[in-house]
Amino acid sequence: MAFEEIYEYIEKDTFLKYFRLAIVICAYLIFRKYYSQWAAKKQSEHQQKLDEKEKAEKPARDAEAQRQLEESLEKEANEFGWGKKTRKNVKTTQAVLEQLAEETRQRHQTAYDAQEDADIEDLLED
Repeated sequence: MAFEEIYEYIEKDTFLKYFRLAIVICAYLIFRKYYSQWAAKKQSEHQQKLDEKEKAEKPARDAEAQRQLEESLEKEANEFGWGKKTRKNVKTTQAVLEQLAEETRQRHQTAYDAQEDADIEDLLED
């Protein structure tokens, strides 16, 4: 065997135990790398399928949400007291303004969070 010189320094059984352990660890590290790549590929394929499915269903969901919004606005408009067309216009305008206000609020919150993160980074770097 090629390890005869090593056996002069350590026992044969001890060397074989550690050699086997080293082989097992190396095999684990190699296979773990390939498994991680395979798992990441499968996960990305699965996520892509979910995204495509959601993208295909989005127009139907948006149309249903718009229909429900119009129905609720129509129902609220009937309780408001003006002409039917005017009530609907007022409620639609109100809904649009609320949506714009929410988007603006989100933008300001995001900008505030980014500024706060920058301030914290400056403090952490010093």
